[in-house]
Amino acid sequence: MLYDVIVVGSGISGLYAALYARRAGLNVALICKSNPLRSNSAVASGGINAVLKTTRQDSIREHIADTLKGADKLGRFSAVSAMVAGAEEIINELQAMGVVFDTTDEGTIAQRPFGGTKASRTCYIADKTGASITQTLLVQCRKEGVNILQNHVMLSIATYKDQLSGITLLRRRDSQVIAFACKSLILAGGGYAGIYRGHSTNSQESSGDVIAIALRAKMRLSNMEFVQFHPTTLANSGTLISEAARGEGAYIVDENGERFTDELLTRDKLSRNIVKHQLAGHSVYLDFRHLGEELIDKKLPSARKHALNGAGIDILSELLPITPSAHYTMGGIWVRDNTSTDIPNVFACGECAYSGVHGANRLGGNSLLEAAYFGRLAGIEASRAAKKGEFHPIDYALVDKEARYVEAILEGENR
Repeated sequence: MLYDVIVVGSGISGLYAALYARRAGLNVALICKSNPLRSNSAVASGGINAVLKTTRQDSIREHIADTLKGADKLGRFSAVSAMVAGAEEIINELQAMGVVFDTTDEGTIAQRPFGGTKASRTCYIADKTGASITQTLLVQCRKEGVNILQNHVMLSIATYKDQLSGITLLRRRDSQVIAFACKSLILAGGGYAGIYRGHSTNSQESSGDVIAIALRAKMRLSNMEFVQFHPTTLANSGTLISEAARGEGAYIVDENGERFTDELLTRDKLSRNIVKHQLAGHSVYLDFRHLGEELIDKKLPSARKHALNGAGIDILSELLPITPSAHYTMGGIWVRDNTSTDIPNVFACGECAYSGVHGANRLGGNSLLEAAYFGRLAGIEASRAAKKGEFHPIDYALVDKEARYVEAILEGENR
């Protein structure tokens, strides 16, 4: 198959990239491992950060400052500034596509506080923001003619004389290795926090395979050592309890009911405080009881459901046992501010890319913004490159090599 642009990954960054490449009038394929609604974007709960015209006691300058401080001063100023300045446009565009954000009594978009800032700049849809945005973008991609290929796993980048020629894939329904040619490629395949099995908010599919593919293609990686642990996950499973809970006023307490930390610290600091308290012999809980049933059911319905189904806890009357779990990876494929990589016509965005926005630690609410902003940018840049580019031959010796590797795995012993 021949495509002008291939996008690998079906989270918000991949969907946005595919949508904008398609809007440029190009033939676009979106490759996803399984169901598009199983991405990390789809389970991101709390919200998306933006300074809006209606946002009170906040500014773009403050958002930039909070992001850089939260990144432990390792963020890239140019990338942070561009993303933050473009946030309101992203929110307006999502609304125009059909995303229905929660609103205030005055009819403006409601915003809640998140860790690392006292400003209320996180726009939300209850505690299912990521799912709502993902579903809307998926519908829009289908409507505008993006070719969505589910259950295809990318294996490698094919090049010809150091120029992109396409990709090899494993078609899961029949375990066949196939190749697609393209003029531009966008990598948006997510991070690798799923490798912390049993101690992660991610599924096991978040294994960093796209990042590994980039490394095998001799592309630079950066900041791979920075893994963010989310402070509030179910103690027995690692299931995420969104930062929206703390943004709406839930307390972190110990077995004595005592609050021992500031709930709106950045995630790295809060996770360390919780672990230190646990190492001192304490148990740690989220306390929702003072919030009341009306607020919980309106703004935190998923938290109540996860607590009941995952831990058998009714948060209206009981404390919810929590512990930190691996959640988000800051490092990934090194990209320039325009999302381009070391290989011409190959771009990267979302959690698999090191855009420089998050540095050593990400602020809650910035991941969905980063995914949307840089996903859109990748779609625009890849389209420009594809219009100027041409198809290059694929070396089918690479396809044969991948096929033999898969065959060896299938014929091997299962242990």
